[in-house]
Amino acid sequence: MPSGTTNIVIRGSRLTLRPYRPDEIEAQWQAMVTADPMTIASVPDEAAFKARLERSGTLLNGWLDLAIDLDGVSIGRIQTFVPPSRSLSPGVFDVGIGLQPDIRGKGYGREALALFTDWLFAHAAAEVIEAPTDAANVAMRTVFERVAWQLTGTVTEHGREWLLYAMTRSQWQAR
Repeated sequence: MPSGTTNIVIRGSRLTLRPYRPDEIEAQWQAMVTADPMTIASVPDEAAFKARLERSGTLLNGWLDLAIDLDGVSIGRIQTFVPPSRSLSPGVFDVGIGLQPDIRGKGYGREALALFTDWLFAHAAAEVIEAPTDAANVAMRTVFERVAWQLTGTVTEHGREWLLYAMTRSQWQAR
């Protein structure tokens, strides 16, 4: 799937990963501003973040932002992104995910990550999908393990060391 593909919607049994609606962007910004520092590297520039969400649903230059939708309501976000401190080889995607605190622990993060992983390999020519997480973020580490991602090492970004989880195309095909 070429970069610039628009209107991406990924449907699962309970969730839909879809573009943000304009009335959801401010709430996502507020969720970012108040996020647990363990879950995000740093708060992004407000204008750039909102502009990204305005073009959500479009895979563009390694970036794709989608709302995690449960019964018509956004309960979180999932994205691919390009880290500021390192370039990614073609076919490599970095992933981030965040759920509203009151919705965690119900399997939605696992389902969203599984849907997104499958879509990236099947439709975006992914060869490797990776994601950093704080070592203390046991919930996210558990989600990665339940979706069969592997701990591959560490990466230092934004002045912090993160655990790096990943799945390769061959690992995905062997599942």
